Amino acid sequence: MSEGFDLKELAVVARDKSPGGRSKMFALLARLFWRRGAIMKPKEKVMLAEILRVLRPKTLPEARLELAYEIAGSTLAEPDLLKVFAEDEIEIASPVLFSTNRLEPSDLVSVIEARGVSHGTVIAQRKAPTIAVVDALAKLEDTEILRRLLNDPEAPFSIPALSSAALVAMTDVDLQRLIAERRELPESLAEDMMTWADPIVCEALNGRFQFDAMIASAKQPVYGQKASVLPEEPKPVTDEGGEIELSPASMISALRADNLALFQAQVAHLANLRMGLVRKLMNENGGDSIAFIARAIGLRRDEFAQIYLLVRKLRTKSGGIGAADLGQALDFFDRTEPAQASSIIARWRRESAREALTESEDLAPPPVAATIEPPAEAEGAPDPETGA
Repeated sequence: MSEGFDLKELAVVARDKSPGGRSKMFALLARLFWRRGAIMKPKEKVMLAEILRVLRPKTLPEARLELAYEIAGSTLAEPDLLKVFAEDEIEIASPVLFSTNRLEPSDLVSVIEARGVSHGTVIAQRKAPTIAVVDALAKLEDTEILRRLLNDPEAPFSIPALSSAALVAMTDVDLQRLIAERRELPESLAEDMMTWADPIVCEALNGRFQFDAMIASAKQPVYGQKASVLPEEPKPVTDEGGEIELSPASMISALRADNLALFQAQVAHLANLRMGLVRKLMNENGGDSIAFIARAIGLRRDEFAQIYLLVRKLRTKSGGIGAADLGQALDFFDRTEPAQASSIIARWRRESAREALTESEDLAPPPVAATIEPPAEAEGAPDPETGA
């Protein structure tokens, strides 16, 4: 037993079935869990947490609140113990939910699903929420929770979470503006918002995604218009002729115009890769190669997301890409360092050059002597051996 824990006192308190007696027993067990939880076996932790849950409704609220304040910010308190208090009434749960402690994201998600908006409002104020927690909070479709999360640049939004936020934002212009500013916003959702969002928000979306069908101002340039069709093996595109300025915007514009060849030519030029290699890399489903190139040439996260979605859309001929696919691609992009990507691109460049050299040797014409055939014998000429 831990220092200061009296087993005899526990035996005496166990006989007292009054709210006061149950409160003392709850406090004794909770402090035992707090002090000795680190050396308990997993089954013992689960069992003790269940005992506390059974005792919880029979104890005095003020006793539980005092304990909640004691363990709220403790780095020693086990997640199983913290969760017992996190599930309690919001007045008691708030200190534990708000403080930095060892509550796991899965614990927070289960609390949100079980207790709803009251507890979700406090959880939304925790620092550095995970994508699973943000997803669970977004499903509550509460305006104030969404407003707080959308204002937090560190809160990672998945596509389903943004879709939930968009449903709530239909009657809230401020939420529409916050969604339009999120870096994770995909083009497909932005295009949908263009049909119902406030005109000011639509103008911001148009400026960001360069929609050519719903230009908010006649002074804005028309992006995404059809580019001229390139030959079978397009030459690297440069901005010297004044036709196309190489930029993320021009690459996205080419993809929106269904001009994959133009996009590939720009990628080949910016990454200094052979067109054949770029075409091969674009055929990969995972998006890893596109992420490496995007990192190497300095694309932003939202620019990579748009390019990934548009390339997949053109290749699969489908209306959209699953949120899980985009999430995996963005996760890979986030984990890839620019220096690492540049190193990999350089290796591709060297390997591609060697392959090109090998191909040129294979295709070289045979020696001249090997191509000279002996002259055909004239009809009726005598056989050199028989003389006939």
